[in-house]
Amino acid sequence: MRKLCAGWIVAVGVLCSVSLGQNVEPGRQSGAAGQKQGDPAGQGDTVRGQVPGQTPQGQAAQAQVTPGQAGQQTIQQGSQIRQQGQVGQPQTIQQGQFTQQGQQRQGQQGQSSRSDQEIATCVYGEASNEIEIAKLAQQKAQNEEVRDFAAQMVKEHTPGAQEMQQLAGNLASSAHQQPGQRSGEGGLDWINVKKQIGQQCLASVKQELSQKSGAEFDQCFMGQQISAHMKVVDELKVLRNYASSDLQQKLDKELQMAQHHLQHAKQIEQKLKGSPSERVSRKPEGSNK
Repeated sequence: MRKLCAGWIVAVGVLCSVSLGQNVEPGRQSGAAGQKQGDPAGQGDTVRGQVPGQTPQGQAAQAQVTPGQAGQQTIQQGSQIRQQGQVGQPQTIQQGQFTQQGQQRQGQQGQSSRSDQEIATCVYGEASNEIEIAKLAQQKAQNEEVRDFAAQMVKEHTPGAQEMQQLAGNLASSAHQQPGQRSGEGGLDWINVKKQIGQQCLASVKQELSQKSGAEFDQCFMGQQISAHMKVVDELKVLRNYASSDLQQKLDKELQMAQHHLQHAKQIEQKLKGSPSERVSRKPEGSNK
């Protein structure tokens, strides 16, 4: 009986041991699996994308911090760009100011050049008319001193006329507007108007002188030279006030020459008035005396 009870006890103990071992083994396995999952990389299998020596939670935390760091970098870059822009801004403004000043200077130079062209055109017109009238006097003058004066006018006015013609450019062209024609802005083109007036005056003087001869021509020509040079002197005094410094120097030379010619013409005219040929009276028609 005792042996039978002892056998039952041993059998029950074996069964309990087996059952307890089965219950403990899964726990160890799950614990090992959990430990394997929680083991740092290098002790277990390395997870794809996992940084060696760092847990997935650490990687996730680092991934969360990276955008913040990127934002700080972006802010720093933006600050640097603004600073660079502030540094470059004064240079840009200065360059713009220089450009504007350059354009203003170019505009002033262009305006001054146009004014000089118009002034040169006026002076050229007066000089060319003087030359044409003096050439006529060379052919018709009776008094030798009058002929010499006419030759002097052609010689001394020609260089100045050529210089003014070059400065005037296309404005000195012989082409002119038709009467009643206006400029592109709707107003009168006074340069062409003055050119037409000069041409009309030249035609009138040549027509008047062509009707004279001998001593009468000499007296009429010298009187015309006095009035013409007085007009030129006054015009040059006014025009030089609107000319550039370079053109003023040229106009001053023309002014001095015109004043000299005026005084010379007055002297010759006085001599002509006192010459015997001027006091000769005409005989009445039909008189033999």
